[in-house]
Amino acid sequence: MHLVEPATAGQLEYLSKIEVERFFAAIPDAAARDRLLFEAIYRYGLRRLEAALIRREHLSEGRIWITRLKGGISSEYPIHPNTRRLLWAYLNQRGADENPYLFVSRQGADRPLSPSMIYHLFRRYAEAAQLPADRRHPHVLRHSIAVHLMNAGWDVADVQDWLGHRDISSTMVYAAVTNKRREAKYEEALLSDEIAANNAS
Repeated sequence: MHLVEPATAGQLEYLSKIEVERFFAAIPDAAARDRLLFEAIYRYGLRRLEAALIRREHLSEGRIWITRLKGGISSEYPIHPNTRRLLWAYLNQRGADENPYLFVSRQGADRPLSPSMIYHLFRRYAEAAQLPADRRHPHVLRHSIAVHLMNAGWDVADVQDWLGHRDISSTMVYAAVTNKRREAKYEEALLSDEIAANNAS
């Protein structure tokens, strides 16, 4: 049975896989910085300021260090192949400069892209992609990757670790909005010899 995931559940707003793909399709290929920026925000579930604070020194040997805010757990993550491709495209386009930040502002040297500009850019591309008006804010990408990982079969503890949540209760809100994993586990249970059948005589 095909399961259609809801766009919202309670106060949690997120994008479907198709909507995320439509959002990225709205970013021009020439906008290498923006493509990498929102790829990183989605892929690693970043807040705007977390993305802005990434420095070039945080990239090493196919891994990226993410500094989590709001009491989150900072950690090192593998760089996804798609992220790596976008990273090289951006760095080649950017050229040599002394700005230590990965996502640079065009307002002056040695400054990162501001969270307000990240919000503005997301709104621009979200509007171009015709995303629902109530989901035209960058934090929706953090919610989206959490739900998508749950749908992909990740355990709650794995999603907690990926998002840098210190308390698993923060992650449980995503488990409440997806039933794909539950349905898959149910199908496995139906085929298992370990579950009592209790067939009527």
